[in-house]
Amino acid sequence: MKTPVKLQCSAAYLVCGIVITIPLIFGAVHPIVLGSYVYLILAGLGTWLLLNHNGNAQWVSCWTVVPVILIAYLILQSIPIPLDLLDLLSPHRAQRVRTVNELAGTGVHYVTLSENGTFGFYRAFFLLAVMLYYFSVKRLINSRQNFQGVLIYCLVGIGAFEAVYGLIQFINPQIGILWLTNPARAAHGTIIYKNQYATMLNMLWPLAFATGAYHYINRQKRDSGKSLGQKLKKTADDFSTINLQAPLMVFAAGTMILATLFSLSRGGILAMILVGLLLLAILPFSRASKVGFLVIFICFISGYGALLGLDTIVSRFNTLDNSGAHRLDIYLSSLSMLKDHWLTGVGVGSFALLSPVFLKGFPAHILYDRVHNEYLELAIELGIPMAILLFGWMFAGMSRLLFGLLSWQKHQEISLERRVIGGAAFCGVVGFLVHGLADFGWRLPANLVYCMTLLAICACSLQPESEKISPKKETP
Repeated sequence: MKTPVKLQCSAAYLVCGIVITIPLIFGAVHPIVLGSYVYLILAGLGTWLLLNHNGNAQWVSCWTVVPVILIAYLILQSIPIPLDLLDLLSPHRAQRVRTVNELAGTGVHYVTLSENGTFGFYRAFFLLAVMLYYFSVKRLINSRQNFQGVLIYCLVGIGAFEAVYGLIQFINPQIGILWLTNPARAAHGTIIYKNQYATMLNMLWPLAFATGAYHYINRQKRDSGKSLGQKLKKTADDFSTINLQAPLMVFAAGTMILATLFSLSRGGILAMILVGLLLLAILPFSRASKVGFLVIFICFISGYGALLGLDTIVSRFNTLDNSGAHRLDIYLSSLSMLKDHWLTGVGVGSFALLSPVFLKGFPAHILYDRVHNEYLELAIELGIPMAILLFGWMFAGMSRLLFGLLSWQKHQEISLERRVIGGAAFCGVVGFLVHGLADFGWRLPANLVYCMTLLAICACSLQPESEKISPKKETP
């Protein structure tokens, strides 16, 4: 029977379709758009995983325990419980409900732990879909020989599109964001918030840069023993067959970096610098090659940046002191919300509902719906125990990937491509996590999907060849 092979092709097309389209309509922030992607993943990829497990549970491991606990916890936060039980778990939440009962004359006796239970319930299904998506990408990379390469080209292609669109917006702000007007002069692409836009690009450009560098270095190694005439003939043959992977990938990476700069997201720019330094340190290339690529990038960014106006970026950082002090005031004022709900949290998506009550000394006409620090906001939403579990799991997982990557970099028998792609994917995830210290890029569904894609690529690059699934096993 060839049905499983056809299903596998369909799953591959579905993953690539999700990667290409999910950022196009504001990063899938609208509930209807996000619900469509959740349905496609749960019904399409979830069914494919069930039909193609072949008794092999490699995609289930101890690392899935914490995500499952988190999903279950979000559902529990959304289930009404007796008010007396709420007194024990979240006294301040219970007191607010009792006050409403007294003032409004209502008789509410069953309430949720979350201030926004419906949103948390929907978010639980999205996290389940993201987890299934991660398993699907890993399985496709391990079982289909060319899938990872196709996936990388999809990621780089959509990143380059977003970057070019963002730079056009910076030059001509009147074109807006799709059908929305954009009063500020900044690169946004198809994403409403420039900080989330910068987070997305910081995940994608390392992959483009590393892929281009790999094609260049790999060709240099193949040509190392050839004479000058042979090298020139090989170069002419490359151009005759339009073998331009290296320059196109490096150009795409440069465009994305340029768009990150002109997004004017200070957190995004600082995260970009950190990712760039980490990428140069972790890639298994010679020092001369790294310096050469660095010089090319500096010249590219300086040249095109000067044409667009680097003074805009510099002036943006001149206001860093005032903005930083304002963010610090938000952090400190939000600690009272964490203190009052330290055990169970206020629920996902509930910060905006309580910020007018807890944020003292801020303008009454401005709604602060985000803390601008994902770690602090998640601690407020989930409670300290669950936040510690989640952050500990994240730290342990990233440490495991880093140690694996550093150890594999020392083994020359491991293919250069796997080491390069794995290192670039890891750097992209680091950019995602670091930017969360100052902004809310994690709240964009497209960014979570891309983060899971990079994690799957990195995990597969560190996986021994013996653990990869033979394509023949897909056909019973």
